[in-house]
Amino acid sequence: MSKDLTKNLGELNGSVKSYVQAKIDLVKLRFLEKTTRFTSYFFTFLVVLMFIMLVIGFGATAFAVWYGETYNNYVTGLLIAGGVLILLALIFILLRKHIVTTSVLRNFSEILFEDEDEEKQN
Repeated sequence: MSKDLTKNLGELNGSVKSYVQAKIDLVKLRFLEKTTRFTSYFFTFLVVLMFIMLVIGFGATAFAVWYGETYNNYVTGLLIAGGVLILLALIFILLRKHIVTTSVLRNFSEILFEDEDEEKQN
């Protein structure tokens, strides 16, 4: 009887070690997935932001050149374009919490906590 008990305890010990290793591997995979998704979202956000800045910059430059050609006064065109850029910057500064913080926080929290939501639904 003690041999059976020893054998069963040995098998149980092996099963527990396998279970713990599987759980550790699962945590590593979840961490890798979340890190990859976070990095992907972050770089996508930066690329989109860069393109938006380029479009605004080229738009301001195009307006300044158009204004200078049309009214023969490049300085006024540059001042108007610069004023619009300053106005856009002030609006962005005032709304940054709503625009950036809320959207970034929402997306990052979805990435980090989606597994918990899926487990609660099952």
